[in-house]
Amino acid sequence: MKNLNYFFVFFIFSSINLSGQNSVSGYVHIKNPDQWEQKVYLSHIKLEENSTTYNATTIASSSLNKDGFFAFDQSLFTSKDEIYKVQLNPISLNDKDVLLSKIKNFKFFILSKKDTIHFTKGELLFGKYATNNEADQEWQKLKNFEATYQNLTDDFDTKKYLLETKGYVKDSLQILLVKLIGIKKLDDQDLLEKDVIANPRYYLDLLKELKSSDLDPSAYAYLEHKLSFITKEIKNQDYKMSLWIGSIALLIIIALIVFIIKSKRKIQAVVIPPLSKQEKIIKDLIISGKSNKEIANELFVSLSTVKTHITNIYSKLNISSRQDLLLKK
Repeated sequence: MKNLNYFFVFFIFSSINLSGQNSVSGYVHIKNPDQWEQKVYLSHIKLEENSTTYNATTIASSSLNKDGFFAFDQSLFTSKDEIYKVQLNPISLNDKDVLLSKIKNFKFFILSKKDTIHFTKGELLFGKYATNNEADQEWQKLKNFEATYQNLTDDFDTKKYLLETKGYVKDSLQILLVKLIGIKKLDDQDLLEKDVIANPRYYLDLLKELKSSDLDPSAYAYLEHKLSFITKEIKNQDYKMSLWIGSIALLIIIALIVFIIKSKRKIQAVVIPPLSKQEKIIKDLIISGKSNKEIANELFVSLSTVKTHITNIYSKLNISSRQDLLLKK
């Protein structure tokens, strides 16, 4: 009895230890087992640049038991968040085309070796799953958000999709890898360039954040390439805009200078204020060759009075000497 208890305790701890080694585990639901391979394949996923496709590299397989259970050891995964796929293949190529058109025989997820994911058995080949990976949880939110746009029609509103998806990616997603997936979706819809041009600062800051993270640079290479091209276009547009603004400013300065010159000429062309009766007499006497003293004696006024009148005459006629007065007569 004592030995039986030891065996029971050993079995429990062994089970706990074994289950702890599995990062991925769960069940598949197969209605027609004879049409499917009895293996689940695990692949590592790389997003292709400038393409809606991806590159999948098979890294392991797990045989199914009679209950449809499969598992993959944590040693197959890295310490970083990566995209993976589990897949069940049809047995024959003839069946494959028919089956793939009706049954989704794969599932994508994000995982690292420190996390776990477990698939529950449901009505689908790969049912729902539970995971403690935060990046994958964010990705599921994004998938749910985009479910509305899976069946695109001719009246698909690209502007609405851009605005709503952009807002979700920027405001709701906190995981860099999932942000990249969301941005890739925009790129697949040919909306990324438009959004980068409208929000260059956001994408430049995101790229800076990606470069300072521990993500594999190949994961965001397509975004870096896209930004290098688009930011160059933005700089060219900014340069053209600065030239245009500079030209406008130059024209404004020239217009102001012309306005000032014309204003001065108008001031100078103001009608000469009329001379008084006494000033006219003194003017005529000056023109006739009289000296200041002779004018004072003739008009019975003081010499200083004559000088005052002469100063006023010069000011009104905009001259400065007797010679100017003689030339102006």
